[in-house]
Amino acid sequence: MANKTYNDLICETSELIGEATQADEAVFEAGSAERSTFQPLLSELRVRYTVLLARLDTVYDQMLQPQKRLIVKRLLEACLGRLVEIKHELVELHLSDYTYDDDEALQKLEVTPDEAEPCVPQFFVREREEEVQKRRDFIMDILRKLGHEVPKPKPLVLTEQQAVIIIQSHERARQGRLRGQFMKEIRLLKEKGRDQKGEMSASAATAIQRVWRGFIARRATRRRKKEEQLLIGMELAPYTESREIQRSEEVKESRRNLQKERQQEYEQALVNIEEQLRIQHGAKINERISDELRRWISEYYERTNRLPEFPSEEGGGSRTMFSRQGTGADSDLSKSSPVSSKESKRSKESKDKKNNKTEENKNKEETEDLQVYKCTTSAFLQEIINANEEYEDIWKFKDDIDNPHERYYKDMIEREKMVKIEQEIRNVVDEMMRTELELLQAAFDRDRAHKGKKAKKPQKKVRRGGKKSKKRKEKDLTPDRSTESLFEELVTNGIIRPYPTVKIDDFVGEKSFVAHEWRNQGREPSPCLGDVRQLIKEYCILPLGSEHVRTNAPLVRSVLIAGPSGSGKKMLVHAICSETGATLFDLTPANIVGKYPGKSGLIMLIHLVMKVSRLLQPSVIWMDDAEKPFVKKIPKTDKTDPKRLKKDLVKIIKGICPEDRVLFVGTSRTPWDAEQKLLFQCYAKVIQVPRPDYGSISLMWRTNLHKAGALSPRLELSCLSRVSDSYTIGTLLSALDAVLTTKRRLQLRVRALTAQEVAVQLSSREPVYAEHDSAAESWWTKNPMERRRQRVLQRLQELQLENEERVAAMK
Repeated sequence: MANKTYNDLICETSELIGEATQADEAVFEAGSAERSTFQPLLSELRVRYTVLLARLDTVYDQMLQPQKRLIVKRLLEACLGRLVEIKHELVELHLSDYTYDDDEALQKLEVTPDEAEPCVPQFFVREREEEVQKRRDFIMDILRKLGHEVPKPKPLVLTEQQAVIIIQSHERARQGRLRGQFMKEIRLLKEKGRDQKGEMSASAATAIQRVWRGFIARRATRRRKKEEQLLIGMELAPYTESREIQRSEEVKESRRNLQKERQQEYEQALVNIEEQLRIQHGAKINERISDELRRWISEYYERTNRLPEFPSEEGGGSRTMFSRQGTGADSDLSKSSPVSSKESKRSKESKDKKNNKTEENKNKEETEDLQVYKCTTSAFLQEIINANEEYEDIWKFKDDIDNPHERYYKDMIEREKMVKIEQEIRNVVDEMMRTELELLQAAFDRDRAHKGKKAKKPQKKVRRGGKKSKKRKEKDLTPDRSTESLFEELVTNGIIRPYPTVKIDDFVGEKSFVAHEWRNQGREPSPCLGDVRQLIKEYCILPLGSEHVRTNAPLVRSVLIAGPSGSGKKMLVHAICSETGATLFDLTPANIVGKYPGKSGLIMLIHLVMKVSRLLQPSVIWMDDAEKPFVKKIPKTDKTDPKRLKKDLVKIIKGICPEDRVLFVGTSRTPWDAEQKLLFQCYAKVIQVPRPDYGSISLMWRTNLHKAGALSPRLELSCLSRVSDSYTIGTLLSALDAVLTTKRRLQLRVRALTAQEVAVQLSSREPVYAEHDSAAESWWTKNPMERRRQRVLQRLQELQLENEERVAAMK
């Protein structure tokens, strides 16, 4: 695509941003209102920002102009942060982590459910490709030194009888081919020796013509039928990338390479232009600022007969002096001055009145809290508005005819650098002026015989009570060691582990399409695998991938992913790491057995994990079998000492700050075995991977069979999906791998795959039993969010009954 394509796309996106921010501001202007009024507004906003995120990600990935890309990234991160905020608003509104698509919002904005799912921005990993690759290579080098080779495919081991059979079959085939060739030559020789005087009869020619025309007609009919089925979507095209797709990917990659060149030119120009401006204008700016300050000080002295107080650098320096009049004598009361006794008495009286009122209006406020909702202040909305206005003022109507190759604009760099240079020079001149004023004040005091009286220094701000909010710094147990040595130690001990590159979209599953209708009817819908995938994006990937979003968005420190074996929990952990380029720390009880023994060793392990995870952020700290540290009774056969980290897990998770791009992820097959109170103290969010529904299983079979080239009209896909109902996706994939051997793949053109072959393989595998489903369902009702929702629903029902009784009594 051309540069004009992406410039037009960002112009259209800017208009959509204006519409979204207007709708967003209307939500805040509404203030407190009933929960039912906010639900459609927030659902529509979520879809709007999802569409904006996809558009801005496309533009930022392909745009070449480096200065324009800076503002596009600001818009991208701000929209991403606002999307995460709206997600948390919807969670509080519905009291459920699953926020399903609003059908009316999708229809209004003309968006499909797939487009309403947030995409993962490409810059999460693309801007850190070299760093991520270096870490991966470093881990693999250490593992090779330790003797852990990359797993290679196992060689085929045959018995003597099997080898003899293979040799015999190949030898018979060779002899058969030779005999066939020999008989063909004999037949040709006989035909040459025949008398060629006779001519072909008309009936023979007609028969040959009839067979040939029939063959051509049937082939054309099959071709037309296949094209028609491809057109209406009844059949999938062969799983091969077309030349157009390959061409578009090549163009995108070439634009990314050009993008790197433009960025390097821009960064070099920043340095060169700043040096040139310093040489040309540095001395003049210094002289001008010095003259202005000396003139102002002399005028101030003539007007007030005293020297001014020079503001500190934190207070704005000399820039604030020109806006202040009568500095010194006409100063206001200090913020640290004590409150008068009358004011304190009034405050005490008001507090007493408030305490009395709270008891009286407790029930009233409770009902209002249940029925009325108010959105929290956004940390990103104003940033979106400001960045969009800046884009419209500078870039929207800027003529790029003079810059067809999308290079940097020199005049914009010069303006920015002049402001920076002037501020730096002003700071230097201010420091010099402070010294001169101190000397002048000392001389002034000597002339007036004020011995020992020095110029007043700016007072430090005094806190008006309350404890300091500064976080207590942890003692560094490894102050003399480098990051590389700590990294190497954790890799050597198997705490930092390599992981396969997995995309979150590879977690195949349909979303729930009836959820919105069910919620309108007052029923709580069951989530599908597509809803779980979207939840992982919103809670784990999107906040962790951006430092700006992580710092300002609502904080999620820990997530528990629960589900049966083979449901894809480990794949989701690998997808989180892959999509964000994170470092994976494995604190599974079975993995830390015998490592860092004793109490001091445990302290060192926790310190190393927390320190290195902050140094190599983004980081994911993973614990498999997350229920084991909180199990009431450990089996005697378990030698992993799972309760070793029980007391420190809460400390580790609470030590994660908003500035730390660190996420603690636990995975569990049987979370109901743990003490629920301790488990939910550790994990702020709980995501349960459900048993796959019919839609997700059908989509999985269609996708994987299509990739393998085994999808054919003869395959009863609906029947196969019904048979696979009680199995997890991992079990189904392993059964498919067992069926589609190399030999069977070669036979697909001759003998199509049938559902019976897969069903035979599934019959020997363990399904998800009803007992496991019932245990998972009863455990899910005990998680904090679900219990809170049930309490609210129960209280609303009680209030409704009270109102009905009151109305009946009045009648």
